[in-house]
Amino acid sequence: METVVNQPFLTKRGKWGRWGTLIGLAALFAGLLTAGQQQLFISYTCLLIGLVGASIGSYMANRYAKEPRTDQRLAKALESLDRRYVLYSYYLPSEQVLFSHHGFTVLEARHQDGAIAYAGGRWRHKAGVRKLLQFFGEPSLGKPEQDLQREIGWVREWLAKIEGGDEIPVNGMIVFTNPAAQLDIQGLDCPYATLESLPEAIRESLRDQPPLSTSRRNEIRSMLDDLVAQA
Repeated sequence: METVVNQPFLTKRGKWGRWGTLIGLAALFAGLLTAGQQQLFISYTCLLIGLVGASIGSYMANRYAKEPRTDQRLAKALESLDRRYVLYSYYLPSEQVLFSHHGFTVLEARHQDGAIAYAGGRWRHKAGVRKLLQFFGEPSLGKPEQDLQREIGWVREWLAKIEGGDEIPVNGMIVFTNPAAQLDIQGLDCPYATLESLPEAIRESLRDQPPLSTSRRNEIRSMLDDLVAQA
């Protein structure tokens, strides 16, 4: 399998994370100083700016700078796939998209640990004290199946702008990348996998899907190469 990673995108987001953290810490420090001088309005404003800045900086750092990043985890998990598969990271409308002889597969990653359960249309995540970190930019579990459908829609809309793009299959899968996650999922109507089961889950999800012709696959790959070159 090949991997194509948008390094300039990651560099830019990493800078945003560092600057957000620095600005947040500076504003928090200014807020504490002015509080001691009874300048409450200025103090509260600085504290608010500090919390927002630190949260944004932490979110950017966790998502785009802290290693192993999402693209690195997925690439390692999928390395057993053959060269017909290419993982595009941070280039397409969805951040992690696998292109193959069967079309596009959007990979919606979740990194949370702890007990994760789904039943009756509801997610439950028992993360203990780590839930407090969500106030400081650590992503929450949210509703991954809804995020997946939305990002599949984005990729389809993008392909619809290309001649014949509506003929290219687009599907997706939720991927739980944290080995410490304890999954109890019942009745989920979209595919999901752990990193360990991901390669086989990909093959299984595409098994009954007709492959693209060689000429069509080469056309799409050429288009993607042009996109990467222009980024």
